Amino acid sequence: YTALTGHAPFEARHRPELYRSIRGARYPLSPQLSPRARALIAHMLHPDPAARPGLAAVLGHPFLTQVRGWDTRG
Repeated sequence: YTALTGHAPFEARHRPELYRSIRGARYPLSPQLSPRARALIAHMLHPDPAARPGLAAVLGHPFLTQVRGWDTRG
């Protein structure tokens, strides 16, 4: 998220507010992000840690496997 937007996904003045945002997966998404980038971010920032992808799934995600609009997975 930070690499793509330049900001942390969760920011708040007070800790309880920050935790509510994290638990609710409430973070701003720039309209400049591609649908694939948005999907990867949503998957990685899922509020349930068990639902988050492992490293292999992240590295195999279409956002990271695309090259100039071409899918490198076949």
